[in-house]
Amino acid sequence: MKQVIKMRMAFSMVLACLLLSSCVKDRITRTYSIRTPIYASKSAILAGLSAEEPKPIDKTGKIWWYGNYIFMNDPGNGIHIINNSDPSRPLVKAFIKLPGNIDIAVKGNILYADLYADMLAIDISDPMNPVQKKLVENIFPERNYQYGYNTNPDQIIIGWNSKDTIVEVDGPINTPGWFCVNCEVAFSNGDTKAGGDGIGGSMARFSIVNDYLYTVSTSTLSSFTIAKPEDPTLVHTNPFGWNIETVFPFRDKLFIGSSSGMFIADISNPASPQLVGSFSHANACDPVVADENHAYVTLRTGTECMGTSNQLDVLDITNISNPVLLKTYSMANPFGLGIKGDFLYICDGDAGLKVFNKKQPLNIQAVQRVEVADTYDVIIRQSLLILVAGDGLRQYRIGDDGKLSHLSTLKTN
Repeated sequence: MKQVIKMRMAFSMVLACLLLSSCVKDRITRTYSIRTPIYASKSAILAGLSAEEPKPIDKTGKIWWYGNYIFMNDPGNGIHIINNSDPSRPLVKAFIKLPGNIDIAVKGNILYADLYADMLAIDISDPMNPVQKKLVENIFPERNYQYGYNTNPDQIIIGWNSKDTIVEVDGPINTPGWFCVNCEVAFSNGDTKAGGDGIGGSMARFSIVNDYLYTVSTSTLSSFTIAKPEDPTLVHTNPFGWNIETVFPFRDKLFIGSSSGMFIADISNPASPQLVGSFSHANACDPVVADENHAYVTLRTGTECMGTSNQLDVLDITNISNPVLLKTYSMANPFGLGIKGDFLYICDGDAGLKVFNKKQPLNIQAVQRVEVADTYDVIIRQSLLILVAGDGLRQYRIGDDGKLSHLSTLKTN
């Protein structure tokens, strides 16, 4: 009888395991968004380069202020051309479609713009009819994202098709909720005072000083002579470590921000910048601006730089070869910043645009906070300030007391 009972129990256990899949193998379903790249021929895109009709601003990005025009890129898609003759009523005039574009700069009638790993020189004598003058290849090699089996390097990604699908997988899942199909080339949507005819923001990777254009990739500072603006010619490269993010010129120096610190390059010989000083900080994204005696660096968390601090560092750069940290001020989540006279303007993320009196660097005083969400970068020229924020492009008049009065907003779509 006991033997029969044991056999029945064994049979019951086997039956239970057959009925309960967990005894065999877990079967789990998960919904993925499959992203398939949309390719186009790079040569065809360049051949068809033109200014299209104005389009709604989808996302705000890097900006360059040139004469009566503002050029603002829609990250990864192209460049909006904005007539700013009247800052209280800016008008979007056209859009240059340029896949993979993140950074821009202007000298004379030439617009410099990246197209993934390459850099273009575009004649904008007539901004409504841009003409490509030169293509400099592979200046930003990290933007290639080629995995070694792309058989046609002329093909670039201009967008993505996405669709949801349910798949059955085994066991626990630690993979992301999307994956890429046929991705021979991956897609990146991405982060100053300047000489010449334009001015960029503190988040810029392009900078112009007189007859030289300086660009930074993640590890290299590249110097181009642009004595003939339509013919940028690479004359020098400097390796500067890794995770370089921004470049800001002041007088005969370049202040270069990286995720681990700030580098200072002397451009007394503009064709061959030389490293003359550096300052290390905790790992964080950090745009930097400077005046005669001080550099101002913002560090922030919540980025690919894996930062752990939200702060403003004030550095003494009297001895340019040995910058010294004077004081750290707590911030919410700071991005770009700018200087005008005794005043410092900081984009503190969702905490708004903050104005400080910096006359005493060891005791900077809050002057004003403009309540704007998702603040990103500023450009300051004379008594005007342009703010790039998540909801659009805003302009302000700067008073003698440093305070801002609103002039206009170009809203995102």
